Amino acid sequence: MAIAGVLCFLPVMVNTLRGLQSASPRQIELMRSYACGELEIWRRVRVPAALPFVFTALKVASVLAMIGAIVGEYFGGSFNSLGVLINSDANIFNFDRAWAGILVASLLGLSLYAAVVTTERVVVRWAPNGRNS
Repeated sequence: MAIAGVLCFLPVMVNTLRGLQSASPRQIELMRSYACGELEIWRRVRVPAALPFVFTALKVASVLAMIGAIVGEYFGGSFNSLGVLINSDANIFNFDRAWAGILVASLLGLSLYAAVVTTERVVVRWAPNGRNS
C-alpha cells in the first residue's frame, strides 16, 4: 500500500495546487469587491476552479495505485494476493494463469478509472468536457 500511496501523492498534490492557482484573478477581484472573505473566495471560486484539475489527477492516480499495489505485492504480499499469483505463475511457466491475473488487474484498474470518470461527471457537470455536442 505504501508504494501505491507514494506513486499517487505527487500527481494529486501538484495538480491540486495548480488547480487552486488557476482561478481567474478577475473573479477573485470581483469577489473581493463584493466584500467576500478569503474563506468565501475559496468556496466559491478557487475550489470550483480546481475540481477539473483534481479529477484529472485522480484519473492518473487510480491507474498508478493499481500498478503500485500489484508491484508492491510482487515483493512481499500475502500468498493469495494478485501480484504474488502473477509472479509465481510466471516463474513456474504457468502463463495462462499469469495472464489471467494480469487481465484481472487490468479490469480492476479500468473499473477504478471508470469510477473516477463517473464521479467527475456527477460532481463537475458545469465544466466543459471537450466533446462536440
